[in-house]
Amino acid sequence: MNGSRREDVDGVRTNAAPLALRFSGLAGELAGMRKVVRDWAAAAGLSGELLEDLQLVVGEAAANAIEHGYRAGEPGSVDVWLSRDEAGAVHGRVRDYGTWRQQPDDPGDRGRGLALIRALAAQVSLNRRSDGTEVAFTMPLM
Repeated sequence: MNGSRREDVDGVRTNAAPLALRFSGLAGELAGMRKVVRDWAAAAGLSGELLEDLQLVVGEAAANAIEHGYRAGEPGSVDVWLSRDEAGAVHGRVRDYGTWRQQPDDPGDRGRGLALIRALAAQVSLNRRSDGTEVAFTMPLM
């Protein structure tokens, strides 16, 4: 982190450096990814419910990227980007470079990840392309 961070009137750190992380699309890598996200969130001044919700959203999006994006072969990579704007909201993106299958009409006991992300975050978008899938979201300041 650089020393150019400033705090606004409410003590929200708005100049925390954005996070750009690439990790291997293996389930065993999720714990390390969560630690990096937690450390970034602490440096960005997040705490309490916003920190917990961010961990859930990023963790679920990354797990989906691993499970769905690379189901048919060797794992690829997963990218996570996080930044905090001047108002204190967190903007995030999680991207894989694989191919997702279409969601079944009846997912049974599965398929709740995107619903969870949409319940916790605002402005959630899912962009499926031939070269991967990206989930983008905003976590407003609580």
